[in-house]
Parts: sequence; structure tokens; C-alpha cells
Amino acid sequence: MIRRFAAGAALATGLALSLTGCFGDPGKTVDEAGKGLKLSAAQVLGKAAEKTGQTDSFKADLNMQMTGGSGPTGDVSANGTMQYRTKPDLAYSMNFADMSAGGKSIGAMEQRLVGRNMYIKMGMLSQLTGGTGKPWMKISLDEIGAKSGMNIDQLLQQSRQMDPVQNTKMLTASKDAREVGKETIDGVETTHYTGTYRMEDAIAKLSPEMQEAYRKNASSTGMEAMHFDLWVDGQQLPRQMTMKSLESASQNMTMTMKYHDFGKPVDITEPPASQVSDFGDLLGKIGTGAGAGIPGS
Repeated sequence: MIRRFAAGAALATGLALSLTGCFGDPGKTVDEAGKGLKLSAAQVLGKAAEKTGQTDSFKADLNMQMTGGSGPTGDVSANGTMQYRTKPDLAYSMNFADMSAGGKSIGAMEQRLVGRNMYIKMGMLSQLTGGTGKPWMKISLDEIGAKSGMNIDQLLQQSRQMDPVQNTKMLTASKDAREVGKETIDGVETTHYTGTYRMEDAIAKLSPEMQEAYRKNASSTGMEAMHFDLWVDGQQLPRQMTMKSLESASQNMTMTMKYHDFGKPVDITEPPASQVSDFGDLLGKIGTGAGAGIPGS
């Protein structure tokens, strides 16, 4: 059971990580907010990355489809919502009400990062916690890092792959970005841009501490290039972003993120202590033989 939980937790964390139409003229320019300053599509992407970097919180609706996987999880599908903040510290919550792997439903999953602790709520936890009835599992990142030798700070960096700041920066590596036209997304007028980029070129746009995490993820999925569509509002903020792996990838991935409520307060808190089991305590019991009755331990 421990191994199955670890696989499920890895899938959940991976979801924290990181979808063409008629193209316009690649040299087409746009008027920046009516100021008469004409920007190319590539310059607009740069402006969007810059403007997005000035916000410290957002909410998003997420959809991910991954097919062609050869691992134990097989094809993966997930739909959910997300809250995210970077100040005063990195914190996020993801709530996936609909998840499946290998064609089978794996139920709902909620995940929160608060401080240096990860909290995960999944259906399988009722078995893992020995019938305590506590729905949440607390994972101390520092404790797990010390026992496993994993670089927890690198994992935290990987969790930022849902961050629109990082994703929009990567789009600036595109050499064929084009404006498609004006479109309305959830009642907001936006300008639609599309293009492709090589993963290595895109990763080079990120800070050094982010690059290693992204390279590791790209290597594990075999994704060498991506196609993107980005819808930017009049404030140069992304409203919707769709990314799709190109056919050369060993796995086909499509992810859509709809962003909203930039700069507004988010509610990311620890679950009540009475509803939480500690993963470190469970591992300690297993190590002393107390967990002998736990399936798969």
C-alpha cells in the first residue's frame, strides 16, 4: 500500500508540475492598449511575461490529458481548480474532482502546500492510515527529503511549473509566434496568439534554479517541442493558455489553464489537525514493525 500511495502522491505532485487554426501574418504588429506603439507577437509575449511577474497570486481552472504513457499509471486525465501565491511565501492548493489513470477513476484528490508541509487527501488514504478516519495525510518535505536524499527545494521549484510567470516566459522562446485575432474568453476580450517552441530554448529563458527542474521533467516525458495558444487580455495578463506536445514526444500531453483573479487574496490553509495523519509517524511505525498489518508495507 505504501508503494501504491507513493505512486499516487507522485502523480498528484506531477500534476502540480507542469492545447492551430488560421495563422495571421508572422510579422503582424498590434497596438499596445491604444498607445500607437506597435508590437510584434513576440514582443507581446515578452510584455505578458513581464506583467504576469508583477502579480503575486492567481486562481486557475485546469484540464490535463496525457496519453501514450508506458508506466504503471498509463493514460492520465484530470480536471480541477487551483489557487496559488508567491508572497509572503510559496503556497498553493489544487482540487481535482475528476481524475483517472489507465482508464480507471482514481477518485478526487486535493493537495495543499503550506510552509514546508504538503497535505494530500485521496480515497486510498483511509486504508493507508489504518482506519483512523483521518482524510488528510501530512508530508513534511524536510523530513522526507532527509530520509530519501531527495532535493526538496528542487521539488518545490518543480511545483512552480503551473506558474503562469514561468510558462509565459517559456513562450518567448518561440520563433514563429503569430497573432490569430480577437476572441472572448469567459466574457473578457482577449487577443489570441499561437506558435511553437523547442523545450531547450524555452528552458533557457528561465532562471538557473528553475532550469534543472524543467529539464528533468522534459527528459522524463520525451517532450522536445511544444505547440501553444495564449489568450492575453488588455492588461497584458494571460487569460487562457493551452500547451500541446508535438508528435515526436513519447507521450502526448495536452494541458489547458484558465487564469483569473490575479492579485486577489487566496485562501490556502492547513487542514484541521484532527483530520490529519502524519506520514512520518506512519513510516516510523512501519520501521519498528508496528505497520506489519498494513497492506503492501
